[in-house]
Amino acid sequence: MKKIIYTLLIWVILTIQVYGQEVIQVQKKKESKSSYKKRVLESVEMNLLSSLYTQDGENAAVTGGIGTEEIQDATATIIVSIPLNEDDVLTIDAGVSAYTSASSSNINPFDGGNDADAFIASSGESQSDVWSNISLAYSHSSDDRNRILGANLSFSSEYDYTSFGLGGSYTSLFNQKNTEFTARLSAFLDQWTLLYPSEFNSFGLSSGEEEDEEFDITKYIITGNANYSPQVSPLDDPGRNSYALGFGFSQILSKNMQASLALDVIHQRGQLSTPFQRVYFKDVANSYIQNF
Repeated sequence: MKKIIYTLLIWVILTIQVYGQEVIQVQKKKESKSSYKKRVLESVEMNLLSSLYTQDGENAAVTGGIGTEEIQDATATIIVSIPLNEDDVLTIDAGVSAYTSASSSNINPFDGGNDADAFIASSGESQSDVWSNISLAYSHSSDDRNRILGANLSFSSEYDYTSFGLGGSYTSLFNQKNTEFTARLSAFLDQWTLLYPSEFNSFGLSSGEEEDEEFDITKYIITGNANYSPQVSPLDDPGRNSYALGFGFSQILSKNMQASLALDVIHQRGQLSTPFQRVYFKDVANSYIQNF
C-alpha cells in the first residue's frame, strides 16, 4: 500500500512540474511575440533618379505667342530613407534640374549680340537656369501599422524664384489594409524676382538686372507702328502663397485591380504669373525693333 501511495505522489509531483514548465514556456512565447515589433524600414534605402525632358513648338508665351518653345531639361535626384527606430522614418530628397530654353532666353532678346528676333534665341543670361530642391519628410507609424502621421519641410531655388514649403498628413489603413484614406495639408511661401520685359526699361520700369540696364530703346529704330509709348508701373508684391488641402481614398478590388479617388482644394494669393510674359492685340499694329 505504501509503495502505491509513494508512486502516486511521485507521479503527481512530476505531472505538476511538467505542466508548470509548459505554462512557463507558453508565457515566454506570448511575451516574446508581444514584445517583437517589425520595423517599418529595416535599413537605410537610397534611390538615384534621373530624367531628360525635351520640348518644341510654336506660340511661346514669353514672346507674345510668336516663336519657339524649345526646352531641354536634365534632372538628377537622390532619395535617402533612414529608419530612426521601429516606427519612425526620415526621408531626405534632394535634386537639381538644369535647363536651356529658347523661349525664356527672349526675356531680353536684345542681349545676344545679334539682331533681336522672336524666332531666334538670344545667348543672354536668361537662356539657361538651374533649379535645386531639398525636402525632409518624417513619418511615424502606429504599433499596428494602420495609422501613419507625416510631416515635411522643403526649400527650392532658381534664378528668379525661391520657395519654402511645409505640410502634414494623416493616413489610415483598415479592412485588413485593403482600404486607405489620406488627408494632407500643405503651404508654400514663394518669392519672385520680378523680371520685366526689357523694352519697358526705357519707360521707367526695370528689373534691376545689369543686362536690362544696358538696354536703351532710344538707340533703336522702331518700325511698323512707331507710336510705341506704353504706360507701365511696377508690381506691388513679388510674393505668392499657396495653401492646399487634399484627400485621397483607395481600395484594393482584386489581386490585379485597385481604385482610387483624390480631391484637392488649392488657394493661391499674390503674384500668380511671371511679369515678363508679353501679350499682343490684333486690333493694334505691331511695333518692331529689328526683327522683334
